[in-house]
Formats: sequence, structure tokens, C-alpha cells
Amino acid sequence: MINKNFAFVKLMQAKEYRLFWIAAFFSNMGMWALVYGRLWLMRTMTDSEIMLGLVASANLTPVLLLSIFGGLIADKYNRLKILRSTRFLFSIMTLLTGFLIFFKVMNPIILILISTITGILLAIDIPSRSSMIAKLVTKDQLATAISMYSIVFGVSAIVGPSLFHPIVNYFGLSGIFFIIGIFYLLTFVTLIKMNLSIHNPTKEIKSYKVFDELYIAAKYLVKTPILFIILSIGILEGITAGSIDVLIPAITTDILNGTSKTYGNLLLIGGISGLFSTSFLILYGDKINKYTFYVFSGLLYCLALIILGSNFGMDKIFYLFFIIAAARVIHQTMGTTIIQSRVKEEFRGRVLSILNLSWGAGAIGSVFIGFLAESFSINFAIFFAGIISFIALSVGGFAIIYKYK
Repeated sequence: MINKNFAFVKLMQAKEYRLFWIAAFFSNMGMWALVYGRLWLMRTMTDSEIMLGLVASANLTPVLLLSIFGGLIADKYNRLKILRSTRFLFSIMTLLTGFLIFFKVMNPIILILISTITGILLAIDIPSRSSMIAKLVTKDQLATAISMYSIVFGVSAIVGPSLFHPIVNYFGLSGIFFIIGIFYLLTFVTLIKMNLSIHNPTKEIKSYKVFDELYIAAKYLVKTPILFIILSIGILEGITAGSIDVLIPAITTDILNGTSKTYGNLLLIGGISGLFSTSFLILYGDKINKYTFYVFSGLLYCLALIILGSNFGMDKIFYLFFIIAAARVIHQTMGTTIIQSRVKEEFRGRVLSILNLSWGAGAIGSVFIGFLAESFSINFAIFFAGIISFIALSVGGFAIIYKYK
């Protein structure tokens, strides 16, 4: 018989969190394809690393520019209603991509346009989605709840790559997007079953003066040093180490001389590793020092990138991918846990949207890393990204460890 004292068992017994988790599973299967499927699709249309960066940047630029406004929307309106709307529209855009590929009218410009539209949806979606978990669990359950939420990333990153090559081989790239569109519809159906009233705003924002409201949130953020440090580190990582994924198709074709099967295997290694880290966090996340693990997992992540970009790193690529993914999951999950546990509820949507600038920074980083790879080499781009992120995390991490050890 299952021990009901296990934190994750108790979480899954809560109907609202369970439905949110199931919706997240379907949704992340979709997000996996939108990110990596489109990168591979672009690689089949052009050999340019800059174009790989542009398709990623098109998806992230709206997040960089608009997620702050998405945070204001998240604090002003019902977050579940927002999430239902964005997930339904994600389904439409993904299915549209599949039809355009099937009828052979897809080209790089159309793909970048679709990526921009989904980026706008993400800018609205992310602050609401990020803010919802804290309303579904107690503060003591938060670390485990976030780790449980993160496990769907690991599961989808294993299932997706395992199916990528067979689906492409038998149904073409359009088949990937048709299947993912269905997953987004399942997300929408699951969200319909959740209780709307739980996610009503806790404090009415009376003013429509957007910048006044954002100024209040930014002022609160600056007065909370740990949040400001994590934001600064996250932005630098977003521009450098966090944008390395755009080069995976180029690594596959140019360095490994591989096919869609090789591409899927690289993603699969990352997925298995990420699931391993998430499982560790589910079991021990509420027992470890989240500040220490945030810093040292980040340093390990950057160090592995530095080695990967060196002259002998590519020979160990599958081992290094395992380390990179494992360390990155712990680093990002601990960062999210720290933020979620220290922000006040009435500021949550706006503050999380500001902190999402670190993710949106990938809009700049994707093009920058693509430019470095095309102008110099793929190895140089990876090495440079690892070095810059390592320095930033060393400086910021010292301040975190000193204050919260």
C-alpha cells in the first residue's frame, strides 16, 4: 500500500492540482514540438545557423517585450480563463503549421510569422500559468509541487524524442504538428474541468495605468535582493547558455553528420537526464538547501557547456548532454522555487512576468548564438556561452550563498 505521507502522493490526491498537472503534461508535449520541431523544420529548409536563431527569437521576442503586460493581465483577470484561451489558440496554430507543411506551402518566412504569433500567446500565457501553482498548494508543499510540475517536462522530453524519428519517417514533419495540436486540445479540455473561482484576482487592480502598476511591481522586486539577483543571472544566462538549444539541429547535421534519428537521440538523452533530476527533487526537494543547489547546479551546467565547446568536448557529447540537462533542471527548478516562495500574492503575476525577462532574453541570445556559430564556429559559440554564464553565476552565486547559506 502506498504511504500517504509521501508529499507527492498527497499532492496528486488534490483534484485541482492533479488536473493542473495532467493539463501540463499534455501542454508540454505540445511545447516540446513547438520548440524543437520548428528548429528541425527550419534546418530542413536552410543551412543557416542565424535562421535557426531567428525562428527561436521570433517565438521569444514577444515574451521579452510583452510578458510584463501579460503579468498585469494575470493579476487583473482570472488566470484559468486566460490559460484556457491561450491553450486553445496554441492548438489552432500548431494544426495550421501541420497543414502548411502537408500542402507544401511552408517556408522560413511563414514559420517565423507563426513563431511570432505563438510567442505573443506565450507572453500572455506564462505569467498566468506560473502564478497558478501557489494557489493550488500550501507553502510547505510548494517545492514538491513545482518539482512535480517540472517532471512533465522530463516525461514529455522522453516521449517526444522517442517518437520524433518514427513519426517523421512514416508521416513526415506534418505528422508531428498534427499530433501535438491534438495534445493542446486535450490540455484545453482538462483545464475546462478545473474550478474557475480559485483563480479570481485576490486584489482588484483599479487603475488601467499599466506603467504605474509595473513600476510598483519593479520597486517591490528591487527591494527584494534575492529576486533581483536571480533576475540578473537569468537574463545573462538567457542571452548565452540558455540559448544553446538552437544549435542542436546544427550540431546534429554539421558535427555528428546525423539525421532526425540522431536529433531525437540527443533530445532523448536530455529528457532522461532531466527526469532523473526532477525525480530527485520530488523526493528530496523540501529537504535540501535550495539556495546552495541553485548556485552549484548552475555552475556545473555552465562548466559542462565550456567542456562541450572545447576541442575534445564533442567526442563526449552524449555524456555532456546528460550532465547539462540534469544540472539545468535542478538550477531552474530551484530558482523558480525561491521566487515562488518569496513573492507576495498580489504582486505574483507582475513580478513573475518581469522575472520571465530572463526567459525572453533568449530572443536576443538565439540570434546572438546563431551569429557566433555561423561567423566563427559552433564550438566557439558554446564555449563562449558557457564562460559568460559561469562568470555571472559565480558573482551572483557568491552573494546568494553568503546571505542564505
